[in-house]
This record gives sequence, C-alpha cells and structure tokens, in this order.
Amino acid sequence: MNDMILKADRVLLGEDLIPKENMAVIVREGKIEDILSQAECPEIPGAKVIEFKDKTLMPGMIECHNHLSIDATIPEHLELLAWSTECELTLIALDGFRKDLMSGVTTARCMGDRFYIDVTLKKLIQQGKVTGPKLLAAGIGMKGSHGAGYIGAPHCGVEEIRKTTRENLKKGVDLLKLFITPGVPDPDSEFVPSFLSLEEIAMAVNEGAKKNTPVAAHCIGGQGLKDCIDGGVQVIEHMYMCTPQDAEWLAKSNCVVDFTSGIFLDPTREETLSANNAYRVRKNRPRVRERLKLLMSTGVPYVLGTDAYHGYLYREVGYAVELGSDVVTALKGVTSNAAKVCGLGDKIGSLKKGYVADIIAVDGNPLMDVTCLSKVPFVMQDGKVMKQE
Repeated sequence: MNDMILKADRVLLGEDLIPKENMAVIVREGKIEDILSQAECPEIPGAKVIEFKDKTLMPGMIECHNHLSIDATIPEHLELLAWSTECELTLIALDGFRKDLMSGVTTARCMGDRFYIDVTLKKLIQQGKVTGPKLLAAGIGMKGSHGAGYIGAPHCGVEEIRKTTRENLKKGVDLLKLFITPGVPDPDSEFVPSFLSLEEIAMAVNEGAKKNTPVAAHCIGGQGLKDCIDGGVQVIEHMYMCTPQDAEWLAKSNCVVDFTSGIFLDPTREETLSANNAYRVRKNRPRVRERLKLLMSTGVPYVLGTDAYHGYLYREVGYAVELGSDVVTALKGVTSNAAKVCGLGDKIGSLKKGYVADIIAVDGNPLMDVTCLSKVPFVMQDGKVMKQE
C-alpha cells in the first residue's frame, strides 16, 4: 500500500476535534503515521498527495444505531420484516451499506437483525468480500414474548434469555441487544409498558459480562428504564418518553444514551411508514421533542444513530444541536465518543497518530455549520480511498 499525504485547509484533531489550519495527514499501511503542518510535511518518495481546498478533514463517522435489514426509505419497511426471506433482507442490507459508506460512515453499530445477517456481513467485510462500514454486530435481539416490533425474537423467562445470549456469544457478537419497551408510545397516554423483567435483563448482562460483552437496551422510559439501570445495562437506546424522574435516574447512572431523534423529528420518514404508524409518529412529535430536550439538558453522555435511515447520520448531528447540544459534543457523538461506546476509542473516532486511517472530507467547516456533513466528497477507510469526487 503506497503512502498517502492528505493536505487540507482544516483538520479536526484528537478526541476533542480541535481545528488546525493548513495541515497534512500522512497515511501509511492503513494508519495515521503523522499529522503536522503543511510547511513541516516532508516529501515522501512515491507518496500520493491529495489536496483539499475549502474542506475539512475529520474522522470517519460512526453510526451507533442501525439495522442492516431495515431501510427506512422503503415503503412500510417495518412490515417487510414480517415476511421477507433472508436473501431479500440481505439485499436490503447491501444497499444500505453502500449508502452509509458513501455518506461518510466508516463504522456502524448494528443493533440486531434477523438470521444473523449482521454477524455474517461483519465477517465478509473483514475478509474483504463485501464493501461497507466496519460492523459491530448484536445478532438476535431479545424481547418479551408479548413485546412489540419485528426485530427482536420473543422470550419468556430467564432461561430463554440465557440460551439466546449464549447463542449470540457463540456466533461472535460484539454486543447484546434487549428490547424493553415499545418504540412508538401511545400518543394518548403517559404510561410506558415494559416487556422484560429485571431478572431477565440482569441475566443477559451477567452472561455478557462473562465474555466482556456489553448490553444495550431499546427503551423509551418508565419502569423499563429503572430495570435497565438496576440490571447493569450500559447503553440506553432512544428514550423518547423521558420524564424528569427518568432524567434523574440516568444522570445518577453510568449509562450512555443513544439518541435516534430523527425517527420522530424528521418528517421525511413519515413518507414510508404505514398510515397508522405515520399518524402515531406525527402526533407524538411535539411531546418527544420536549422530552429529548429535557434529557439533553441534563448533560447525560450520548452518542447518535439513525435507526436504519441509511445515509442520513448527518441529520442526527443537526437534531442534537437543535435539542440543545453544543456543536463539538454533537460531532463527538458520531466520532470520538461513539468510538468509546463501541469499545474502539483507542483505534478509531479521532485523527491521531497511530489510529486507523478512517478519514472523511466535508465541504466547509462543520464546527460552524453541521449541515456541511451532508456533503462528503472523500471517504477513506483503513487507509483505502473508497470515494473521491
């Protein structure tokens, strides 16, 4: 692999995305060899030099919540899961892969799929047989036998949870996924049902801990949140119905929240929902916006994901800012902080010497205008140029 030198008007350095102007990033054997000023950059025989005028180099984005076999741009994409074959869902996944990588997502945290599609594709990516974001796979998600949704498999009792947890671990998952509550709340009620007991949650956490595998939970609030915190869950996904009590629990916990705000705040997602789901999302939107603002105001550590809106992770950064986050923390939600949640904070998510060369270029300065994340003319993954306009 030839050395490469990326020269840019602006580079966001380190975990805190500190801007430095007129910098050069030297890439060698898939890693960042050095970052220094262009004036100090040596000439390296045989190195390919790429210059980025009016652009910013930053770490490749990390999508912290997606599902490979769901594509929110497909009409009634949730209902498709009920009858689609493994082959059909794999084709959906491959198309989503392409959208994500071309949008600047170089790593993705997949939160459960049917047929172990995420585990299979993770291995194919590692073998170089499939091109797409590097994956963290959750395998088969676990929900209550009376739970909601199409992704998680139904379970009843701690022994069923233990069995699937161990099957997931044997398959080689990177994390375990529990489905605790519904995804879309009843627009006419404040009550949030919970479909797994504290004992069932704790079983998954304890089994995962034996192989140092973290647990994430789909949870929008209520008693299910308290059980997740008491049971040792590390990451809480969604939290659309956060009450002051929920916010207090989270502020005192060691949990990270994974905001997937666009499901409710992005009106373009309604176009492909069933009529009933679109109505429920639309009616819930004002309430969810206020609840997420409340949670953001607590300063709880967070990361960002789209929940299967492939290619649109940049919008989640904008929603985080809209909900009250500062820009740098919002950007860290798809870079350095996201890498830490993935257990990869010492390898990816920052532009540092020795880190993997997952690098993107964006038009303009995202510290001044996060919408420029929608314009990604250059994507490098593991030191290989995957996109260059």
